Amino acid sequence: NTLEAESSLTYDGTTLTASSFSGGGNDIVTSRWTLGANGSSDYTFTGPGGLSGTADPKIYLARGQTYEFVNNSGGSHPFQIQDSGGSPYNTGVTNNGASSGTITFAVPFSAPNTLQYKCTSHSSMGNTIIVYPDLSP
Repeated sequence: NTLEAESSLTYDGTTLTASSFSGGGNDIVTSRWTLGANGSSDYTFTGPGGLSGTADPKIYLARGQTYEFVNNSGGSHPFQIQDSGGSPYNTGVTNNGASSGTITFAVPFSAPNTLQYKCTSHSSMGNTIIVYPDLSP
């Protein structure tokens, strides 16, 4: 999906100015990472933040934004977003625990400050997700 906007356009000597835009923008993705795997040791992330095959990085996500994780790790590494106790965190998550395809996370404002991502087949694969801004009192 592409969002295009111009504040003004001149055609045949006439300037047209946009005063409003329509659409909810609900499908705008802030960042998209492609996931691979180093055997059963690590997920590899390629994408925003200068990541290029980076093993199990700590990920920082903003409340109210939407992120995608494209799981191309070979089909034997289900990618799951979890709470700190290891239970699936499904609020705002589509396709959580998928072995392949896209896992989408629309981070709710009520999300905990810290989550994690894990391979449900290999406990060594994963790391922390920091959700900001921190909601601690």
